[in-house]
Amino acid sequence: MAFVVRTVLLMFAFAAPIGGFAQGIQTFRAADGAYSFQYPGGFALSHMFADGTGDVTGVTASSMDNGDVLITFLGPRDPGDYVGVSESNRQAIVDEFTKVIAVLPSIRLRSSAMTTMLGQPAVDMVFTNKRFKNVAINRYVFTVRDGKAYNFECIYRDDKAEQFAPACDLAVSTVSLSAANAGSNGSE
Repeated sequence: MAFVVRTVLLMFAFAAPIGGFAQGIQTFRAADGAYSFQYPGGFALSHMFADGTGDVTGVTASSMDNGDVLITFLGPRDPGDYVGVSESNRQAIVDEFTKVIAVLPSIRLRSSAMTTMLGQPAVDMVFTNKRFKNVAINRYVFTVRDGKAYNFECIYRDDKAEQFAPACDLAVSTVSLSAANAGSNGSE
């Protein structure tokens, strides 16, 4: 009987974090209502300035233990020469981001892959930046929709990737534009 009770208690203990994570999902809404995305509980609003003032720019879980942890959605902006994102122009997009992001020898492209964001093909690029004893991940997910460029920037420490990469994935997979900003088709 004691074995059955312990087994049931262990089942509840293991199920609690899963339920807590699901209940902890929150929605970020831009101040102007242009877009929204979901993020896990435990994050707070990130302000333009470190003292907590200025416009809200995204969400953060930065702390002494976590290091810098930021998720920010950027756009809309001019997409330059890109009318869309596809496997055929992925390398050109990666090369352009690398030229802008990897300005120091400590910053290197780790990987790039195709994904989806805003219902469009997107490029997911992971850069590493060795700063002192820690390696930071700067992750950029880029797409073009209705003639405008959008991207997420997610920053977290490499040794915390298992904890914070899913938060970036959640934001990317749930971002949506308001009907007024979703283009002529009104979707998203």
